[in-house]
Amino acid sequence: MKVLIINGSPRAGGNTSIALDEMVKVFEAEGVETEVVQVGNKDIRGCIACLDRLFYSTGFDKTMKVGASVVCARRGGLSAAFDELNKYFTICGMPVASSQYWNSIHGREKGQAREDFEGLQTMRTLARNMTFLMKSIALGKEKYGLPEKEEWLPTHFIR
Repeated sequence: MKVLIINGSPRAGGNTSIALDEMVKVFEAEGVETEVVQVGNKDIRGCIACLDRLFYSTGFDKTMKVGASVVCARRGGLSAAFDELNKYFTICGMPVASSQYWNSIHGREKGQAREDFEGLQTMRTLARNMTFLMKSIALGKEKYGLPEKEEWLPTHFIR
């Protein structure tokens, strides 16, 4: 079992990294392999709306792959960003893992997220819940298979 963690923060080693590192510790303790990819500080030419492209254009089936988003900010705007990120998972049939609260952590200056004890706890709980969900889906897939997929019938908004 493996988790791909994409860090979209422009500050490598910053508060978002602190949150994700807290999750990595739990994943490793649970026997789940992780790979962290830092993309937020990369100058990726031609990559505008990267998440749109990842979720709409990739050719692999994401059904029943567990997704979770994590947001980090000084104070406000977390819930709107969190909602927006979670929409990507739900358009692809991906179960969304949750924690004890919104998957967020707070910190303004580099390293301040270490002082957000509730945020750190939220990250650990998220990683445990995500691990449980992935293992449960794997067992269900072995016993029952994946849910039947219908052919996609797009809505024609201009009729």
